[in-house]
Amino acid sequence: MGSLSAELLLLRRRAANWILLAIAVLLTLFFAYVLPYYAYVSDSGAPGFRTELSALLPEGFVATLASGFPFYIGILGLILGVLVFGSEYGWATLKTTLMQRPGRIRWLLAKLGALAIALVVATVAVYAAGALFSVGVALWEGAAISWPSAGEILRGMGAGWLILALWTLLGVLLAVLSRGTALALGLGIMYGLVVEGLVSGFGNSIALLHDLSLAFLRTNAYSLVAPLTGQSSDAGGPGAFSGPFVDPWQALVVIAGYIVLFGGISALLLYRRDVT
Repeated sequence: MGSLSAELLLLRRRAANWILLAIAVLLTLFFAYVLPYYAYVSDSGAPGFRTELSALLPEGFVATLASGFPFYIGILGLILGVLVFGSEYGWATLKTTLMQRPGRIRWLLAKLGALAIALVVATVAVYAAGALFSVGVALWEGAAISWPSAGEILRGMGAGWLILALWTLLGVLLAVLSRGTALALGLGIMYGLVVEGLVSGFGNSIALLHDLSLAFLRTNAYSLVAPLTGQSSDAGGPGAFSGPFVDPWQALVVIAGYIVLFGGISALLLYRRDVT
């Protein structure tokens, strides 16, 4: 518990973590509410991108927010994982830290535990901000305020946390592999925003790439939240994903497997390699 408390203190004291949280909340409000509400009131939605008022009200806030986690919020989680672990190499504090702690694996578990708690805070913050904004829209439009069931809210937050953990563990793995932040950030963002998107796009015409894209992080993340968002292949908007989709339960198993794999490889590398 002492190691976990120390890592939580490090996360709280680092300004970059709070900046990432603020960016996640602001991007969520902008993409999930400000732009769709502007399209609704101005009736300027592009073909295939229709904004329904119900999606901006409290009754639809879980579905509205869930689609952001596989996209920009996940990338912010990747950046968090890279910064938390890569900075230990960049600042040359890893060696000093390990000299004062019981062992490398125990240090890793404490750091991952602190990250897991931080992701809970981030998930709750995103959903709380979205809920408050949806109430504001309802009051402005004079619409009734009705909330989704507690079970639906918990499923949405659980799926969001799991997707955040997936991308964060990828960031952790890249940071441990590269022993720093710069290369890990570049590779992670390029993979998340470019590689998976391009391969999935070509998958519509090349069967091999279609099958390969079924194992992608974004494919399984979007498939996990699809029952909440009701998202289909013809959905539009900044968080749109044109597929392919897999069964939600399959997506859950794949995401859990990736989390274990990324964490296991990181632990093995940290345990066997020189930390300098």
